[in-house]
Amino acid sequence: MLLNYLGTSCDCCALKLSKSFINTEEKYRKFFTQSRSLLYTLHLDLPKGRECSLKDVPNSFTFDHNPCIPHIAKIIPTCGFEISILSDFVEDAINSNKKKLKILSWILKMSFSNLPLLYVLKIRTVDKFIDCFYPDITDSAIFKDFIMYFDFTEWMFTYEKPEILEYLLYYARHYGREDLSEGFFPIDEIIHTCIFNRYFLNIGPILKYINVPRFSEDDYHLYFPQISSTRPNLTEERLRKAEKRMKRGRIHQMLQIIWMHIDCRQHHSTEDASEALRLIWCSVPDAYISFKEIKRAFPGIFKAEELKNIYDFYAEAVSEFSESIQPRSLQHLCRSIIRSTLRENQIWIPEGLRQTCLPKAIESFLNLEKVFSTSNEFAL
Repeated sequence: MLLNYLGTSCDCCALKLSKSFINTEEKYRKFFTQSRSLLYTLHLDLPKGRECSLKDVPNSFTFDHNPCIPHIAKIIPTCGFEISILSDFVEDAINSNKKKLKILSWILKMSFSNLPLLYVLKIRTVDKFIDCFYPDITDSAIFKDFIMYFDFTEWMFTYEKPEILEYLLYYARHYGREDLSEGFFPIDEIIHTCIFNRYFLNIGPILKYINVPRFSEDDYHLYFPQISSTRPNLTEERLRKAEKRMKRGRIHQMLQIIWMHIDCRQHHSTEDASEALRLIWCSVPDAYISFKEIKRAFPGIFKAEELKNIYDFYAEAVSEFSESIQPRSLQHLCRSIIRSTLRENQIWIPEGLRQTCLPKAIESFLNLEKVFSTSNEFAL
């Protein structure tokens, strides 16, 4: 039987027909196949009461139409609405059934277009299953399969739930999920998406999985139009001039700071953005941005007062005001090397640090925590 839920098909690739149409294969054949008309007339093929019709539904319906296919062929809806409908059915089943893990067990056995069904379900539906696991279930076979197959990056793009994210990332590392570092959109680059979406609280858990954000050419080119849309003095020509004076990676760091300042002031999220900036600069080995450096990179683009506000936002976040470029401390560079080594060995960073049995103050420092002891025991 054809799906009756055809209204969700995409108008851009479909033909819209009237509300009176054939919606079951049996009714389809009854209409087009004259050789079996006697059987159909006597209803010897299928009891009439079992056929359903959408003729009385007030709205028109949409489905894919290919004139090259013979009329007797099936109508195949496109643009992925089948998975949308299936997600809705699964979500309804979750909401009305206490045996949620049994539903998930069934889903884990299914595939869709050569992908695990769990991977292509709506992320809202997948989030319902996460609520079933968190925080107590960690070692069941169903949970392990779930961790290995659900769309991790899409979930991080959609939700700001730092405690749950840390729980999921920890067990993704524990069970050896590899695509977060080797996939099409590695987790190293997700921090920039968190910044654009203002999911600043997700950055802390991510920096327990990875040691440092990755510089991305794509994100570099995303920051520029976002800033120039509100600061038209920042043109491509001026950006190219800045690139002649310093490396793109350094300019990228400045654009990130500028965008976070502009965006968080508009959306009143300065505190969370400041903490995210602190975490990022606690993880990178690069020298702090100096005030002279940012003035030299973007001369005449920002008013003096705004440029000062941008730098004050950064300096307050990282607790460092630099007039000129200075190397980071030996203490900080040691932290970077230790975190990088743990990451290279595929170790969950906080867990690896616990296993070293270092003093709590040093462990806190290596974990990028904001408050830690500064006693002599901590000195490196």
